[in-house]
Amino acid sequence: MTRTLLIFLALLPFCIYSQNNKKEIDSLNSKASRYIHIDLDSSFLYAEKAIQRAQKEHYKKGEMEGHYQKGRTLFDQARRTLSRKSGDSSLAIAKDINSYIGKRKALNLIVKIQNHSKQYDEGIKTARKNLELAKSEKDSSQMALMTNFLGIFKNKLGEKDSALYFTMQSIKINKKLNAQKALAYNYNSLGIHHYENRNLDSSFFYFRTALKIRTDLKLPNQSIEAYNNIGYVFLLEKMPDSAIIYFQECIQICLEYGKKSNLAIAYKNIADAYELINNHKLALSALRKAIPINDSLIGIKQKEQIISEQKQRNNELIILQVYDKEQKKKQYVIIILLVFILFSTILFLKKRKQRAIEKLYEKEKINAAKIIIEEQEKIREEIAQELHDGVGGSLAGIKMSLSNLQNKSKCSNLLLEIDNIENTYQEIRNISHNLMPVYFNTEKFKDTVNNYLNRILPNLEIGICFQCYPEIEISELSYNKKIYVYRIIQELATNIQRHAYATNVNIHLTGHQNHLTIMAEDNGIGFDKKKVKRGIGLNNIKRRVTIYDGKMKIDSKEGNGTTIIIDIPYEKS
Repeated sequence: MTRTLLIFLALLPFCIYSQNNKKEIDSLNSKASRYIHIDLDSSFLYAEKAIQRAQKEHYKKGEMEGHYQKGRTLFDQARRTLSRKSGDSSLAIAKDINSYIGKRKALNLIVKIQNHSKQYDEGIKTARKNLELAKSEKDSSQMALMTNFLGIFKNKLGEKDSALYFTMQSIKINKKLNAQKALAYNYNSLGIHHYENRNLDSSFFYFRTALKIRTDLKLPNQSIEAYNNIGYVFLLEKMPDSAIIYFQECIQICLEYGKKSNLAIAYKNIADAYELINNHKLALSALRKAIPINDSLIGIKQKEQIISEQKQRNNELIILQVYDKEQKKKQYVIIILLVFILFSTILFLKKRKQRAIEKLYEKEKINAAKIIIEEQEKIREEIAQELHDGVGGSLAGIKMSLSNLQNKSKCSNLLLEIDNIENTYQEIRNISHNLMPVYFNTEKFKDTVNNYLNRILPNLEIGICFQCYPEIEISELSYNKKIYVYRIIQELATNIQRHAYATNVNIHLTGHQNHLTIMAEDNGIGFDKKKVKRGIGLNNIKRRVTIYDGKMKIDSKEGNGTTIIIDIPYEKS
């Protein structure tokens, strides 16, 4: 137990250190996900750092998420080969640790890459695999997404009926989930399907439905795409007036949200629409607005590239500085923990040693007490034998000689002395019996005590009551425990007989969970504890109680009797 505790204390700082590292890796992945909408270079940097740290710490979940975030960033940078490599790495780890969320994310990324890379057959296989996985986990939103992708792939392969079926299945699921954003993609797919089948009314209906959802949800990027797509379809259908309305809406949102790349495309498209209605002036004006935007975008891209490279270097320095500070903090924490563990271990071992000494002391004390009791019993037996055979025999001989002398001399004084010798002989006989060893083999402990009390108080007018509870359990105590309790009751009864002048005596022996209680009550003359010194009897009781760390309480007043309560711990007795 102690060894286990020490190992635990030794490993505690490293567990805390490892846990903190995992939190930092999760934080890096979270930043990578957030920066993908702000700065792709920073997002890539955070994901790369997360992967490196996770590999060092053998944190598979963090490494899996890092590869996924890196793949997303590379995809948005149109670096699809590298993005696919990161997606495959994330998927492999997800399978290794059996993470459904990890597998779902990685497969979603791979499906998107296959769509943009025109790998439609491979995309269908991946989408079906992801769909089966989603079904096993009862993930409805994922099922809808993969079904929609199957519709997209089938449509691009020219399988129009299959494409329509999968799109409708996706719509059915998204309607149950009330997933409006996903429904907008479904309706956009339906719009494309009906346009390719020359169902223009249905096509525009679904395009406009998708547009309404996106504008209601305030999704500027998707709304720009929807306005531009509808306008472009009108343009292809030689309906320039309608196309111009949608291109103008598209331009308005681009200006509102600063979407310069989309704005350049919208100006070029509206210029084509103006050309169809022979409004060359407005067409030229739109082109003039598009050209500087394109030029500025080229300049911006070059400038952004320079800034991005500088920002990447700055971010690397900042991350390294933060990492160094955090490492120093961790080192300080580990040092403090190790010092604390060292002092705790020393204190623990010191207390353990102290407890061991105390246990040894208690054991030796109990052994010494047992030896004392055994020796006392031997001595008592020897004294009892000597009193009975020696002194008792001598007194019996003296009494017989005096009786013979009295018979001859008929002296009355000799009769008085013979009676005194008889009384002395009986007293020595009682003392001898009290000193003899007690055996509990053939009778219950309660019966043994009652026999003793009846023997020492045979002719005295004292009402004595001895109660023992629980009787069976007390009778089953070890011999040493019973002889110890018996001798205390013996001393108490002898004291009452000699000094109390009582008419009623109650002695109770009660076994509790952890200790025995002896209570002796009498209605005798009592005494003042402050005035009367303890005699041999009370001192003998006190010594016996002290040997076993028991407690004795005496309650007595002159004229009000005496109550003595003794508590003896089981483990000490």
